[in-house]
Amino acid sequence: MKPLISVLIPAYNHEKYITQTIMSIIDQSYENLELIIIDDGSSDNTEEIALSYGNKIRYYSKENGGVSTALNLGIQKMTGDYFCFLPHDDVFALDKIEKQ
Repeated sequence: MKPLISVLIPAYNHEKYITQTIMSIIDQSYENLELIIIDDGSSDNTEEIALSYGNKIRYYSKENGGVSTALNLGIQKMTGDYFCFLPHDDVFALDKIEKQ
């Protein structure tokens, strides 16, 4: 069995990029993933966009405290054997996790 990889995306007011970021994980060639988005107090449509993916992601919202506090919450909530961090305005190559 392949290990479960938790992908943590802390997000703050990046509705412009979050869809591309999410899709770069959903479309990964490695399938044993959990995608966790931690909304760090966004005031834009980040929450609505994230929740539109249903059970493909786990979504948590918290009061704004910065990327480190969002990552710490993600680490507390993850169930994977390993984790990786993906900024909310970046994307992974579609085979990144499998190769890594």
